[in-house]
Amino acid sequence: MTVVDGRAPLKRPLVSVVIPCHDYARFLPQCLDSLLAQDLDPQMLEVVFVDDESGDGSLETARALLGHMPLGSWQSLALARVGRPGPVRNAGLALAQGEHLLCLDPDDRLLPGFLPRCLEALSRSHADVAYTGYYEECGQELREVRPPDYSPLLLANQNILHTASLMRRTVYERGARYRSATAYEDWDFWIQAAALGAKFVRVDGPQLIYRVHDQGYFSAAVEHDGESKARIVVDNPTFFPPWTRAWARGLLRGEDWASPCGRGLIPVLREHAGLDRQGPGPSRDNQLPCEPARS
Repeated sequence: MTVVDGRAPLKRPLVSVVIPCHDYARFLPQCLDSLLAQDLDPQMLEVVFVDDESGDGSLETARALLGHMPLGSWQSLALARVGRPGPVRNAGLALAQGEHLLCLDPDDRLLPGFLPRCLEALSRSHADVAYTGYYEECGQELREVRPPDYSPLLLANQNILHTASLMRRTVYERGARYRSATAYEDWDFWIQAAALGAKFVRVDGPQLIYRVHDQGYFSAAVEHDGESKARIVVDNPTFFPPWTRAWARGLLRGEDWASPCGRGLIPVLREHAGLDRQGPGPSRDNQLPCEPARS
């Protein structure tokens, strides 16, 4: 890893924004401009730009843009090709100095007021992570996504948080990291945070724009949906009930009874995991690699 350039902070930034990038130079002006439309003094912001060996001049574009922005501080890093956004985010988080941390993909952009609203929600609720609704932008179409209020069971079932959710630095300091064992790296990250005691608060209304396109990493991730979900369960066993852990291990072993279920959904009910009394799962006397269910 190489620190290429930057401007050192005079004091600890209020928010560090980590931007991982591979060949997204064309999106950078909009993404970075959105940071200056936050009703927040840009001197309170730090940007950590991490380039995953782009071939389209992303690093040079970012350095030129950041050098002319009135930010409190910024850093740019160049990595040898990683190929997964999670480790690239980790590299940026390791250098970020802010009291609060935000991972923002370069093809996404914050709507005005995102940061002040999230900061206010964290302060008011004493939560550790603030998440918002957002618009999915696909070509000329916008679709509003309205996440529900947080509950552990809901997060275990599906990812209700966008990657660009604002967290206190303590979430990172407790040990949450992006892991490459699953293609759903952000879902795994939020489950780690929850298992480490993080509290979550939802901010009303859409507060960012998530661009959906063929080159996005999510499009490739859905091809490995079942395995990726099972890896989340196996790597965070204390967050899931025993039948879900049995389902995950069965799926990874290729057992016929362990269905991948719907895309983006992890079964958290016994019957959905294939372990109901009349279902196709293993018999009750089968030695499952997990604790027995507790009533």
